[in-house]
Amino acid sequence: MKTIKTKMVYSETTEIKKSKFICTAFQVNSKEELEQFLKDFSLKDARHNCYAYKIGAKNVFGGYSDDGEPKGTAGKPIFNVIEKNNLTNICVLVTRYFGGIKLGAGPLTRAYTSSAANIIKIVELEEIKEINSLSITFKINNIKDIELFLSKNNIEIMNKTFNESLCIFELNTFEETLLEIKHLLN
Repeated sequence: MKTIKTKMVYSETTEIKKSKFICTAFQVNSKEELEQFLKDFSLKDARHNCYAYKIGAKNVFGGYSDDGEPKGTAGKPIFNVIEKNNLTNICVLVTRYFGGIKLGAGPLTRAYTSSAANIIKIVELEEIKEINSLSITFKINNIKDIELFLSKNNIEIMNKTFNESLCIFELNTFEETLLEIKHLLN
């Protein structure tokens, strides 16, 4: 899964048959951040503020809103773009200023889809790395080597426990370093 790399707001405007579509994308990591983003960037004078979001890596939840557009023509197409690009922790908001010409369901769906797809092309994305909790046990005489390795690899030590001859470290680490740690302990 990928997400927007920084807490930067991305925005792009498209005009289709005199209607203006303003697409805004932002990284959101919680329902509270989502609500704040929508509050800050939904334009009250616009006819529609349609959006889709997806949050989480393991326990994923998401949703969308058509905000008065015909059912299934706005929020769902935006959500489909998020899904197709394997994104999470993101909200894509498309604000529409009605230009006086009705587009019809098909062109309207394409307008929201293309607005969302175009913003995804310009955002800077990064892979989400899964953090694993790990407990390692080793002989106390290896503590300097272990601590040096953990420091060099920016692995967070959550807790240290000592007894007569052993140490137990509880760590938070990315999956790719698990094998290196196991190799170091053997």
